[in-house]
Amino acid sequence: MKTTLVTLLAAVLCVEQAYPFMCYVCQDQESNKNCLTISMCAKEDKYCVTVRNNIGTEPNKPKYIISKMCSPTCPANSQQQIQTYQRVSCCEKPLCNVNGVNSKQSSHGVMSLGVLASITYIFACGL
Repeated sequence: MKTTLVTLLAAVLCVEQAYPFMCYVCQDQESNKNCLTISMCAKEDKYCVTVRNNIGTEPNKPKYIISKMCSPTCPANSQQQIQTYQRVSCCEKPLCNVNGVNSKQSSHGVMSLGVLASITYIFACGL
């Protein structure tokens, strides 16, 4: 039974596009905690995108707004403009834009932790 559950878990993790592609979405939020709404993306969307605009005026106290969305392409990366700085991050896994601009690196850690917790639970319960 343990072998069957572990095999099933591995199969689910390997099938990435069997379900609709999803990303976190929000528009012009001051905190990443306000950007945790999950949205089903369109069929042509391949990327989860996070855009962070630094709009702060004080040098040691940056202020920024965050927008997250689904996109068929990865927009141009970081751009410096007068008085503002825009940082763009793209990733290609479902819900990979959870942690703002650093989402690509963080999503692998979160995914690994989830897999480890699932396997530990399976063996702890004796399934």
